[in-house]
Amino acid sequence: MSMPSNQKPRVVIVGSGFGGLEAAKKLACKNVDLTVIDRTNYHLFQPLLYQVATAALSPADIAAPVRAILSRCRNAEVILAEVQSVNVDAKKVKTVDMEIDYDYLILATGARHSYFGHDAWEKLAPGLKSLGDEFCRHWWWTDRC
Repeated sequence: MSMPSNQKPRVVIVGSGFGGLEAAKKLACKNVDLTVIDRTNYHLFQPLLYQVATAALSPADIAAPVRAILSRCRNAEVILAEVQSVNVDAKKVKTVDMEIDYDYLILATGARHSYFGHDAWEKLAPGLKSLGDEFCRHWWWTDRC
């Protein structure tokens, strides 16, 4: 890819979980224009979700704002949005409100639990991947979810 020497490559990272955030931290303050897109404005340290579920920690103890994590670098932009599609040929990421051009794309959207076609199992073994999942596990919250 040939670019004018005065133009920095634009890198878009979709997702601010472990993979996306680590890529963003490696590229932050480098000679690129960096955009991180995520549907939440925080990075969640999922290994400690069980401690939030058992009230040993508060959600704020395991969730850090992505903008704060990347705040030292002026080349990093964080966008709160849900990606709807990626046009690889046109090099565009589409959200509900905008299209974002990129030179390089990193898809780090994470994973979801699977019940392997047995969705009825979810009531017996709910996932623990987000703060929303965690709150639904509390007995006083169950009837609201």
